[in-house]
Amino acid sequence: MAGSRSIGGNFVRIEDKDRVLIFDQGIRFDIMGRYYAGFVSPRGVSELRDLGILPKPEWYENAESIYVSHMHLDHLGALSNIPAETEAYLPHMPIYEDMEERWATSPSWLALVPRKYYVGLKELKSLETDKNDVMAIPVSHSAYPAYALLYFGNNETILYTGDFRVDSFLSLDEFHDLYEGDDLLSFLDQNRDIKVDTLILEGTNVGSSRLPIAPIEAVSVSRRLALTHKPLIATMHGLDLEYTYALMKLAAELNLNCYIASTQTAKLAEKVLKLPLKPKVIEGYVNYLTRMEKITLEETEKESLFLVSYREVIDFMKDLNATSNLLKDAVAIISEPEPQIEEASDYDVIANWFLKMAVESYRIRASGHYYPYQLKKILSTIKPRKSIKGIHTERPELFCNLLERSEYIPPSKQTKKKKSN
Repeated sequence: MAGSRSIGGNFVRIEDKDRVLIFDQGIRFDIMGRYYAGFVSPRGVSELRDLGILPKPEWYENAESIYVSHMHLDHLGALSNIPAETEAYLPHMPIYEDMEERWATSPSWLALVPRKYYVGLKELKSLETDKNDVMAIPVSHSAYPAYALLYFGNNETILYTGDFRVDSFLSLDEFHDLYEGDDLLSFLDQNRDIKVDTLILEGTNVGSSRLPIAPIEAVSVSRRLALTHKPLIATMHGLDLEYTYALMKLAAELNLNCYIASTQTAKLAEKVLKLPLKPKVIEGYVNYLTRMEKITLEETEKESLFLVSYREVIDFMKDLNATSNLLKDAVAIISEPEPQIEEASDYDVIANWFLKMAVESYRIRASGHYYPYQLKKILSTIKPRKSIKGIHTERPELFCNLLERSEYIPPSKQTKKKKSN
């Protein structure tokens, strides 16, 4: 298992008799940041393997299938790195194909990410046990869609949570409609006959000093700003559908126009059958044949919410400043992406441009990961019977201490404790 001392680079290899499965095969961005920046780029997949940024070829030996919990690159990894013919299960094929098309023409190392011809791709089916006895269970996260992976093995049941948060930007009904099923904790609470033996649990926020802002609090701040400033300009990661949906719902509540100035965000929004309003897309920023109504930048109005990606926001602001006077009372909310290094966001540079244009900007981060204070709730719901393994954390020792303080003792350890007494 890789990723037990880093945020990212998850690689879980399950060997069960003659069956070998892999859960996630992500990029180690912490190592990548040591060797590459600016004009220094990798020459190929083999170089990334040698540095430990991508998984080693031998880690895949005899693997029947590879499962990807969600499509952040620290979990999806580079499908071109898979060394032998196999099948990979992805959360959502159309979204992946949009991403692959964009990466294939990238002038940077992202051109190394798309699959090789011999990687057969299949789509995960929510809450269905497949031929490998794996079930994908929906989770709330800052990438859509995202799943925990439950393996019903010969001798034990293994739950790998992937990345997830306890509180969503969506209501329970909205989440159910989006995924056609319940989230991980709700599902396990309602299906007590499923007994998890080994839990592989992420710990991203363990040891973090960031304020534990819940999605409902992030929306409340956005509402407060939208009531006093017009227009509201919000940035988001291109996979963060929950946050995008919540902002659209806020725009509908406040009777604001909603304009999308990002192709990736527009394509993601069109995957949702029931949006809270009908957004319009801005010509020149959304470049595909869309069903949504198109307007020009000059036609946009003050009483509005603009949705734009991090990478496009500065050029968009320059164009908006040059074509209208809408920035006079505007405010910007910069939602920090996860993982931040994937977006290569430089907040000081972005903030300087906003200041140059006399626009107030605020950074906000409602994490896509649960907070340590929610650990007791997670363990009391999942109730792993044997062991808990930490992953996706830079503080494994602290994670172990938090598990001990949670006062949860797996039944197998309770038995041993009784015998020793």
